[in-house]
Amino acid sequence: MTVRPTLVSMDMTSFHKLRWAVQENAHRADPRHAAALQAALERSLRASRLFAEVELGRTDDPDQMVIGVCRCADDVAPWEAGVGVERLWGVVALEAKWEAHAVGCTDSLMEFEGAVTIDDSGHYITVHLVAEPAPVAEPAPVAEPAPATAVQDDQAAGSPAVGATIDA
Repeated sequence: MTVRPTLVSMDMTSFHKLRWAVQENAHRADPRHAAALQAALERSLRASRLFAEVELGRTDDPDQMVIGVCRCADDVAPWEAGVGVERLWGVVALEAKWEAHAVGCTDSLMEFEGAVTIDDSGHYITVHLVAEPAPVAEPAPVAEPAPATAVQDDQAAGSPAVGATIDA
């Protein structure tokens, strides 16, 4: 029987202290476990429709073994994306023995950091995602019609253009 871990959301400072404690007392998970978590998270983020762009990768940095940069979909604010990512994380981290995470949002950025242990010996994986809002479309400039010129008026009336030759 799999017992679902309790999701622990906290402020960034508390999360960093807790993550540090886990890192001091455990070992990094094997890269294949980080790759599996990355793939599951990427599938969830893409399927969520919260984001127009999703790019995930892995690093050697123990604080962000899985990293991601996303761009929010049109009409999705960073705070809405943060709420959605937190829910997605609950599903992605379902098989973890332990998890903790923090979400921070402003008008211009969503930041998510998470950590899981994957076995009873405490092998951990850390995640760091950021998302920017969708670009604001610039209004198209209104083109004003060009004023009519005497040459254009003469051509419209059937007169030859200035400098044109008339063949007889």
